[in-house]
Amino acid sequence: MVRKWPVWGFVALCLAVLVAGLIATGGPAQGRAEKRDQVRTGDLSALYQLLLCKARETGSLGTDPTPTEACPMTPRLADPFTAAPYRVELVDAQNLRLCADFEIGVNKQADYFTHDADGCLIERVELE
Repeated sequence: MVRKWPVWGFVALCLAVLVAGLIATGGPAQGRAEKRDQVRTGDLSALYQLLLCKARETGSLGTDPTPTEACPMTPRLADPFTAAPYRVELVDAQNLRLCADFEIGVNKQADYFTHDADGCLIERVELE
């Protein structure tokens, strides 16, 4: 007579490891959400680069994302997954607030930006 409990014990251990892995990593849905947030962060970064170029061209910070001859970049202005427009606000003469609807949270996606309580990215623009 063959004992089956070692086999069932091994199967249970494998399932426990699989479940623990999914809990730790969030599984495929978490990975997809992180990738979508990376795209959003990249879009906001490209939008920031255009506005920075235009600020250096004109000497003043603005929120108009229309490309110019000196700054021909054409960043995406809306979320490619939800079609929600990205929001750009002038905080003051040297700071921009760039917002998107992040799924995971801006903390995990944009360590090089400062962020506010709403998850919007705040970037300082040095014109000199």
